[in-house]
Amino acid sequence: MHEPIAIMKDQIRSLYTRQREFEARANTELPEIARERLISILANAGYYREQAHDELLDEAGMSRVYADLDGDWEYHEFLYNADTVLCLSFVQHTIEAMWERVSSMGYRGSFSKSDVHEKITKIDDVFVTEGVLWEIEYNKRNKQIEFHQLESEAMEDIDEKIQALAEEDPWKEALKGYNAAFDRYLSGDYDDTLVKKLYNSIEQILKIICVDLEEWTDNREMSHANYLDLLQENEFYNANGITSPELEDLIDSMEKLVNKAGADRKQEHAYHDREYATLLIHQTGAYIYFLISRYDEFAD
Repeated sequence: MHEPIAIMKDQIRSLYTRQREFEARANTELPEIARERLISILANAGYYREQAHDELLDEAGMSRVYADLDGDWEYHEFLYNADTVLCLSFVQHTIEAMWERVSSMGYRGSFSKSDVHEKITKIDDVFVTEGVLWEIEYNKRNKQIEFHQLESEAMEDIDEKIQALAEEDPWKEALKGYNAAFDRYLSGDYDDTLVKKLYNSIEQILKIICVDLEEWTDNREMSHANYLDLLQENEFYNANGITSPELEDLIDSMEKLVNKAGADRKQEHAYHDREYATLLIHQTGAYIYFLISRYDEFAD
């Protein structure tokens, strides 16, 4: 009779625990702390908040606007409970009301243009530092403030998966670059250092697979193309005996990403915008997750 396998209590992490432990650092929905900061930013904009409230009622209807309120209208309760699109629409109407007053009517009372610019800057800072996948822009064509979503929920899902993998051997060390790049992303540093750290994570993952785990080569100084050739030669991509056109397209696009990141490494003073950095982090995370999950299939 076999003895029961001894499992230490602290080694067990249920799905529930893992999901709580590795929450995405970037979200398309406004997290609690971001809502609290937006409430603070609009704290002294009473008149303009009331105007924004009326415009939102005309636009969305009373049942939608009051759906998440327990009683009478309170802007902080609304921003704290309403869905993200409604929250941002209310913020947009408030800022536009302020901008219209100081621009069109030459108002120089409680607010000036610099005050409105400061609020816009603070809103943008909330998005960046809290990892909210939205950005605020001033549209010069129609002279309005606009919000644009940067990515889909797919980035949130990938980041959760990468965070979990970063706790496991043999990937811990390799994924430090990805996590360091994400920290720079959340601090608003979209420079060449971020790109280098992402590039290094991909490079380390390929070396772990080709050199350390499978020993297809002992050369740790090869190019990405050489390592990718080794994967292809050893039927890494069609571990289940199936190679679909979609998979080939993915491999091609990921190779282009590696080449692009490699080229960017040479630009010592390169500085990218948030949208590009978001795309690069998301695609790199997806590529890394694909490589590791495909290796699990290959090894099994």
